[in-house]
Amino acid sequence: KENTRLKAELDERHRIVGSSGTLRETQALIAQVAPTRTTVLIQGESGTGKELVARAIHDASPRRGKAFVKVNCAALPESLFESELFGHEKGAFTGALRSQRGKFEIADGGTILLDEISEMPLSMQAKLLRVLQEREIPKIGSETEVPVDVRIVCSTNRDLAREVEEGRFRADLFYRLHVIRIEVPPLRTRKDDIPQLAEWFLGRFNRENGFSVTGFSEAAMDRLRRHDWPGNVRELENTVQRAVVLTQKGEVAQGILGLDGRVPLPAASAPATASPVSSAADPREVVTIDEMERRMIFAALEDLGGNRTRAAERLGISIRTLRNKLREYRGDAGGGDDE
Repeated sequence: KENTRLKAELDERHRIVGSSGTLRETQALIAQVAPTRTTVLIQGESGTGKELVARAIHDASPRRGKAFVKVNCAALPESLFESELFGHEKGAFTGALRSQRGKFEIADGGTILLDEISEMPLSMQAKLLRVLQEREIPKIGSETEVPVDVRIVCSTNRDLAREVEEGRFRADLFYRLHVIRIEVPPLRTRKDDIPQLAEWFLGRFNRENGFSVTGFSEAAMDRLRRHDWPGNVRELENTVQRAVVLTQKGEVAQGILGLDGRVPLPAASAPATASPVSSAADPREVVTIDEMERRMIFAALEDLGGNRTRAAERLGISIRTLRNKLREYRGDAGGGDDE
């Protein structure tokens, strides 16, 4: 039962969420190529969800019961590439104290995702081309090559054709990989998906943290729609996570999103009457509980036009507690609209 539950949670995390026209085209292409053995090249900006597309291809293929192995080519030092991908025998080189399977051998029968394939060194590109042609891997220290049955999916945020023109990527490998290309659309071209994505992330972070955030205020959702999302879906996910953590209960207010380069905090050196939203902060920063509480209070007040009674209701505290907190945070002895 535990295994089934964990698998269901994992499947839920890897869902492709949205129903816009561009996304439906992408999903239709995934469904068409998934049952085949064809090599697939996934292109798209950072944060668009290229790994989700690769997983969707694997999950919809006859290989779904086997391993899905991801290799981040940008994170591997050139000296370790061959050993990581193809494995080695004991004693093959200094420090090889035991035999080790490579990622291709681990993925045998399943799918391997070569993420950021454009970052693979030219020397390894030649070896990968041979693997594609022969379906065998050259294990370091072995006299024989190891046959593997692996479906190769590659992803990149670069224009591989231009990389070939500039001599950073082999033309023969490019043509082998460029059999089927799936272009993952950036979030700014499918803004109709933003409400659905935001609500989905909100529900996920509620469940993970035991919070009871009910949704987004109308102003907050409008702000999410208007943002350009240069970081794509990953930026939206991080923004919603931050908003849920700072809200915890009730509606997410616009001021809590942190999309305007402002946070609901008084500047440390400002006088008590200064605007509580005058200082900027990184939305990914780690903050103390006291600081988080201040941000939540000032965000609610800003979103509700300074109405303390409604702000207290949204925050789940009494108006007396709210007044005391304001005195504590900025020496405010009263004032403002309570109605």
